[in-house]
Amino acid sequence: MIFDPQILAQATAFVKAFNSGRGVRVPKMTFNQWPHFMRAVRQQLEVQA
Repeated sequence: MIFDPQILAQATAFVKAFNSGRGVRVPKMTFNQWPHFMRAVRQQLEVQA
């Protein structure tokens, strides 16, 4: 996985909002960034489980 600090920060913000019950939104990104974003989100959710 390509490490991109911006994608990691967006994924962290997404997971925090999701866990707090607030509305979440997916940030604007290119199609090739999407798998990296989703992998980061899944990893963060798995760590919490």
